[in-house]
Amino acid sequence: MHQSNYYIGTMVRLADDGYELEALFTLRAEDLAEADLERLTAEVPGDESVLRRLMGPGPKLLKGPRGSGKSNYLRRAYYQLQTKKTVAVAYINYSQHLALEPLMLRSEQALEHFRQWLIYKIVLALAEGLGASAPSSLKISAEAGKKYIRQLQTSIGIEPKSLPPRISPAELLEMIEGWCQETGRTRAVLLMDDAAHAFMQQQQREFFEVFRALRSRTVACKAAIYPGVTAYSPFFNVGHEAEEIEIWTRPDSADYLKTMRAIFEARVPETHRGLMKPDLIDIAAHASFGLPRNFLTILSDLIGDIDESGTTRSPSAPVTLREVRNAVQANAVLARSLFDEISRKLPRYKNFVEVGQDSQSSMIDAIRATNRERAGKGAKNVGVAVSLPWDADLGQVVSLLEYAGIVRRIGPVSRGTLRYEKVQIHTSLLIAENALSLGQSPSADDYLVALRRQSADDFVRRQPDGILDESQRERCRLNLAPCPRCGSQRISDDAVFCYKCGTALQEQSVYRELLESPIERLRLTKVKHDRIVEHTNIRTVQDILLDDSGAKLRAVPSIGSTWSARIRARAEEFVTL
Repeated sequence: MHQSNYYIGTMVRLADDGYELEALFTLRAEDLAEADLERLTAEVPGDESVLRRLMGPGPKLLKGPRGSGKSNYLRRAYYQLQTKKTVAVAYINYSQHLALEPLMLRSEQALEHFRQWLIYKIVLALAEGLGASAPSSLKISAEAGKKYIRQLQTSIGIEPKSLPPRISPAELLEMIEGWCQETGRTRAVLLMDDAAHAFMQQQQREFFEVFRALRSRTVACKAAIYPGVTAYSPFFNVGHEAEEIEIWTRPDSADYLKTMRAIFEARVPETHRGLMKPDLIDIAAHASFGLPRNFLTILSDLIGDIDESGTTRSPSAPVTLREVRNAVQANAVLARSLFDEISRKLPRYKNFVEVGQDSQSSMIDAIRATNRERAGKGAKNVGVAVSLPWDADLGQVVSLLEYAGIVRRIGPVSRGTLRYEKVQIHTSLLIAENALSLGQSPSADDYLVALRRQSADDFVRRQPDGILDESQRERCRLNLAPCPRCGSQRISDDAVFCYKCGTALQEQSVYRELLESPIERLRLTKVKHDRIVEHTNIRTVQDILLDDSGAKLRAVPSIGSTWSARIRARAEEFVTL
């Protein structure tokens, strides 16, 4: 298992000591310049192995939940490959895929538009990666695709007026090989970020057909994907078509605390490191559940965040255990809200998400009850061991929980003739809901002793029916919009016409709903939300995205350039994941 690292971005100038403290809420590695990415990334065990495989030959799938560091690895591989004059490298970000969804719901040519969008994004990225050395034919193709991509991503649901020359995946492969030969490059590496984790089903299958076609001795694709929701094409077999690399750091690994401490030191300036005692840093590290983004969010709440007056925490005000608990509870709320968002952004999984909410609660209840029976201090139960085999419904529910980072499958264990799959629960949830049963006023040491790893016996054993009962299984059905004419349910996610009356089936656009969402969905503080409403006409997520320069937000009291950038980043992430 490989460790992951992470990044932060926007700098905040502190008035008291002039030091640049990084704003821990900045979440996108792709927005960082090369120097900032290098400066703000901690070197941790396993890094070189992951980077070597991303930069080498052969297709790879980089797998991990939100905040595990996928973009960080891809960007670092990109910058390192750019120094090698024998390799043509492209970094392609597919985060804007939802903007094509309205067109997918209304155009007969939608899938072809999506395919060309995939392909021309690669062309543009190759031209950018090669820069001045890009062949003239590549520059011409990139220029033709630029306007096309812009129209697809901004003209919601409207077919582009101008179409570039159509390129098939096989033709693109030949073109890339030709461009490599023309520029003296021995091979090309295509790094695909935000790929195939939340596309519509048809789009996911199409993506993997393109991914599969772009493979030769010269060309290698690397794609970042999420667990739980990726739908591969019928001809794509993970392991055979591409090697899977998991980068979610395991909290039970020997180097875990060492890794998280390295991230802390890379992110927090020396003048502010003394704010947190080592034991409090370790509690925050455990609570992050192996996800650096969670860790940085907790640290931001404790150290680096800007309050309503525009200032940060004074280096003379040390962090307390109570504040750490409050930050962990806030992180637990955030983790659950991200899981709830799946039903809005991937509505076909709505029923599974509702069942997953019940299942995670029952698992936490079981852990709490068992931990109460463990007398004295010592390691506590941190998950459940569910006997194998699992049916498809349980597998899908756990996969969605894993996609959101609520749980993690960490491998099978045998007990006699029985085999169990160990499922660890997000540590922030265990702490927030007192599932560790540490009493009324636990000390920092109590938390650390309870969370030390441990053995296979620190998982509550359960049968599958104890996690997903029969009534819950009955609810595990894809949430597909019924026929608008006769009300009959769809027979599959791919159905275009009603099987009963033949009426064309329609779906509500998720992208339009996200754009029209009120700004409350961005989880702003009450003060900032109220001031935005009072001083501007911004009411929806789309209003924020249309405020390109951020001028309206910056005019709001207590919202300067830093918070304006943060709010816009939240809005962009809200409509892209």
